[in-house]
Amino acid sequence: MTWRLSDPIPTDPVPVPDPIPRPQPIPDPPLDPDPHPIIDPPPYA
Repeated sequence: MTWRLSDPIPTDPVPVPDPIPRPQPIPDPPLDPDPHPIIDPPPYA
C-alpha cells in the first residue's frame, strides 16, 4: 500500500519492550547445619 502525502500516517502505538531483567545474583549456599568436615565412615570390623 502506498501512502499519499495527504493521507495521515497511521500512528500505531509502539509496544514498550520489556526491560531487560538483571541477572539474579546467585544466592549463597545454605550454611551447613553441621560445620564439621565429612568424616569417612569407620571400616567394618
